[in-house]
Amino acid sequence: MSVIFGTLGNRVDCGSTIAYMVTRSSFDAYLVEKAAETGAEVQDRNACQSISVDGLGVTIRAERGVYRANVLVGADGFHSRVLKSLRPGFDRDEIRFCVIAELPITGARIYKMLGDRVEINFSFIDKGYAWLFPKAEYISAGVGGLPEKSKTIIQYFRNYLGMHGFRGNQKIRGCFLPVSRFRHDVYTDRMLLVGDAAGFVDAFSGEGIRFAIASGRLAAQAVRYCHERNTFSAAALKVYQDSCRDLMADDLLQSIRLTDLLFRYPRLLLGTAVVNDSLLRRYLMTITGEISFCEYADWVKMRLPLFLFNRIFRRKKSI
Repeated sequence: MSVIFGTLGNRVDCGSTIAYMVTRSSFDAYLVEKAAETGAEVQDRNACQSISVDGLGVTIRAERGVYRANVLVGADGFHSRVLKSLRPGFDRDEIRFCVIAELPITGARIYKMLGDRVEINFSFIDKGYAWLFPKAEYISAGVGGLPEKSKTIIQYFRNYLGMHGFRGNQKIRGCFLPVSRFRHDVYTDRMLLVGDAAGFVDAFSGEGIRFAIASGRLAAQAVRYCHERNTFSAAALKVYQDSCRDLMADDLLQSIRLTDLLFRYPRLLLGTAVVNDSLLRRYLMTITGEISFCEYADWVKMRLPLFLFNRIFRRKKSI
C-alpha cells in the first residue's frame, strides 16, 4: 500500500496478499446468479414505484407488476425507496460523497505505475482521500469527501488523474455514501434495511461490501425466525437490528470517531500515521479481519503519545 499526505509518503509491504480486487459488475452478476440458483426470481429493470404495508403483508408496485410478500428487505442503496417508506433519510453528518472512474490501461502500465499496491492520497481534498486500485485491465480511481465539496470534487479528481498522466476525458460518475451513526431504526413492521440502505459503511475507508453481506445474512436469519413464528411485526423484527448492533455497531462507530479526530488535526495525526509503518500495518489487519476496528483503536490510543513524540522529536532534531 502506498500512502501519501502532502509531502509525506510511505510504502508498506505486508509480505503477503491482503486483498484481491474484483470488477464490481462481475461480482454483482455472480451474486445474482447464486441467488437465482437457490430459487430466487430475478426481476431485472423493473423499478419499484410504491410500497404499502397492511395487516396481511407488504405490497410492492413496480413498473411491470404488483407483488405481495410477508416481509420486504431493502437492499437498494443510499437512495433506497424502502428507506423512504420506513423513516426519514440520513442526517447530514451521516453522508459522504465521492466521484469514481474506471481507467482502461494495459496490465504492463498498471504494474509500472502501482505494482501490486493500492495508492491512498490524503492531499487532494479536505476530510477525504483519493485512491487508485489496480484491476486486471483498468485502474479504479476516485476521490471521496464531505457532500459540501461535491461541486468542486470533480475538479479535484481531474487534477489527481492528471498528476498520474490521464487526460481529462474519462467518464466520471458520482455517488453518495451513508455512514450510519446508529441513531435510527433499520426495521419496522414487515420491513428491514441492509447494506448501504441501512448506512452500514465504514466512515474512514468508505467500504461497504463486507457490511452489506454481513447484514444480508442477519436479515435472512431474522426473516426465517419470523416465518417460523408466523409474525412479522416490528417487535419480532427487532431481533435483526439487535444482531446488527452486536456485530458491527461498535466498529463502525469507532471508525467514525477516529475519522472525525484524524481530519480535525490532519497535519499532526494523519502526518504521523502516514510515516508510521506499524500504524499502517495494524490498520490493514482490520481490513483482513484479523482484528476489529475497536481493537485497532485501543492499540493506537496506547501508543499514539509515543508515536507523536518520536515524530516531533525527529523533526526538531533535523532542523
